[in-house]
Amino acid sequence: MADKLLLSIVLIVLSAGCSNLMTAPPPDRVLAGIHEFGTTALAYTPDGLRLISGGFRGELRIWDTATQRQLGEAHAHRGAVRAILPLASGDFVSGGEDGRLILWQGSRIKAQSVRADVIALVLFQGRVVSAHRDRRLRVWSADTLQALREIAVDDNVAALSASGNRLAVGLDRAIVLMDVEFRARRTLAARRTPHDLQFSPDGRMLAAGNWFRLSLWDVASGAARSIPTEHNGLLTSIAFSPDGRYLATLGRHTDSAIRVLDTADFKVVQRYRAHDLCGAMIRFSPDGNMMASGSDDESVRLYRTASFQSGQAGPGSTGLGRVQSSSGAIPSAH
Repeated sequence: MADKLLLSIVLIVLSAGCSNLMTAPPPDRVLAGIHEFGTTALAYTPDGLRLISGGFRGELRIWDTATQRQLGEAHAHRGAVRAILPLASGDFVSGGEDGRLILWQGSRIKAQSVRADVIALVLFQGRVVSAHRDRRLRVWSADTLQALREIAVDDNVAALSASGNRLAVGLDRAIVLMDVEFRARRTLAARRTPHDLQFSPDGRMLAAGNWFRLSLWDVASGAARSIPTEHNGLLTSIAFSPDGRYLATLGRHTDSAIRVLDTADFKVVQRYRAHDLCGAMIRFSPDGNMMASGSDDESVRLYRTASFQSGQAGPGSTGLGRVQSSSGAIPSAH
C-alpha cells in the first residue's frame, strides 16, 4: 500500500512537469514561440519603452512595450544569453554562455570581448561589472566596453546586485559586500546559493531565491531570514517592484508559477498561471505597471500589475496592499 502511494505521488509530480497545479489567472499577453528552446534573459530599458529578451540559441529581440511589436533582433552569441543590461544611453550589454560580452547600439555591435562564460551583469558606479564562470569579476567602461580591471573571488559567482556604493556578489555559500574600490567590506552567510540576488530599492535588504523558500538579509545587521513560499521547487528568479512594495517570484524545477508578495509581511497578494515549462526570469517595468516573465516554453508573458498595485481584489488576488516609498537600487541582470 505504501509503495502504491509513493508511486502515485511520483507520477503526479512527473505529470506536473514544471507547472504549479494551483488555479491562477493567465497573463495579459503572451509573446509565444519567440525564442527556440527557451527564453533565458529579460530586461526593460530604463525609460520603459523597450523590452529586450534573449534566448537559448543566442539571439536577442527588442520589443516595443506599448504595442508588443518586435523592433529588432540580433544574432551574435553562440550560446544561451544569460544577462542583458540596458544603459541610460540607449545602448545595452549582453553576456552569454559563449563568453562573449557585447555592447549593442540597437542591433549593431559597438564593441565586444570574449572571456569565460558570463553569469551576470550589473551597472555599478557608472561602470559595467560582469561575473564569469572562471570565478572572476571584470569591470568595463559603459560607453566603449574597455576593460578596466579584474577581480578574483574565492568561489563560483551566482549573481550580482548593486545599490549606491555597495556591490553584492552572490557566491555558492556567501554574499560578499564590496565598496566602490571592489574591496570586500562584509560577508553574509548563505546556507545555499542565492539565486537572482537583488537589493531592495532602498538598499536596506537583499533577497534571493532558494529551494521552496525566499532568502532575506538585513544589510545593516547581516541578520538572515528564510520565508516559506507556495513554490514546489527552486525560486529561480525574483524581482522587487520599483517602489519596493512588492516582490515577484518565479519558480523553475517542478514549478514555473508566479507569485507576488507584499514586502511588509511577505504574504501572497497575487498569483499568476504557471508557464508551460520551467521558468527562467521575471522583471518589473521601470514604472511598475507591468511585469514580464520568460520560460523554457519559448515565450515571454506580460502582466498588468494594476490589480495588486491598487489593493483591489481580483482573480488570483488576495486584496492586500500597502504604501511605501523607496529608491536607490540599481537593477542587475542575471
